[in-house]
Amino acid sequence: MGVVFVEQPGNLPPAPEGRVAVVDVAFAAGDAFERVTVPFLEALGDRLAVWVDHHEHPIGWARYRDDPRFVLVPNRDAHACPELVTEELVARSGRVDQVVAHADFDGLLSAVKFLRKGVPPWPEADEDARAADSPGRGHSLSGRARIYVAALDEAAATLRSKQREAFRQDLAAALVQSPQTLPPALEARLAALAHAHEETLAPAEDLARSAREEVKGVLVVRVPKDLGRPVKKALLSRLEGRAAVGVVVEGRAVTAATFREDLDLAEVPGLGAGRSDYRFAQVDDGGRAIVEGLGRLVSERAGG
Repeated sequence: MGVVFVEQPGNLPPAPEGRVAVVDVAFAAGDAFERVTVPFLEALGDRLAVWVDHHEHPIGWARYRDDPRFVLVPNRDAHACPELVTEELVARSGRVDQVVAHADFDGLLSAVKFLRKGVPPWPEADEDARAADSPGRGHSLSGRARIYVAALDEAAATLRSKQREAFRQDLAAALVQSPQTLPPALEARLAALAHAHEETLAPAEDLARSAREEVKGVLVVRVPKDLGRPVKKALLSRLEGRAAVGVVVEGRAVTAATFREDLDLAEVPGLGAGRSDYRFAQVDDGGRAIVEGLGRLVSERAGG
């Protein structure tokens, strides 16, 4: 049983051979759902063993919710995906030849846990996944997980596609087989990538200082082009810590995030993709309508 990693839900690989489990892979946003996700599912057909996810999708979830192979739990109830990959779920799924997983920390852990028949690779793994995937929700990240998260983010940002794929596969295989004693070469690679990640994130502090509260409760940083996922993720975390909602506008791309569980960002018109606490869109107005909508959401919740 192998792992196929997916970096973006709008860019899925060809449907793998054999019976397939899909974990922590969102349904693609916008018209990519019908163009990418649906053909992938049709290609799998009866070979889909299970699809486990916590990224809400109004159209896709409504379409497949009654299919028992789909385990779809909102992020507000499952702060990360590994907790949904239980021993009972893996047993119920039957024989699986390939696991398709999101190529981030909680996606990798979900795949590892599935390959270990629902058993986490270390006792705190589920909590570590929640801390990494839903920061600001009261979860704690262990020391080993902190290194893994930083290393995976650095690999995604700086390594060429074949190198980062090889690194993910090596880490996943090691965590399945001997999670307490990783190969020394892999340990050294993890440490080096995690150290390099500190330098990669350095711009986040300066960018956070440039934030402006464009409407009450909404801190916004505007930049002309893509920051890269690790810097944007770190920047949003800093903004969320200072305001109800943090927003990063990169050219036409708008990303909003919140630590507050009483705010469902899906209620804001224009933020068509993502989870209740992290959503994004492509717009032509510099994100002004979205920022105003976020301000109304924050005001309404304050009044309630």
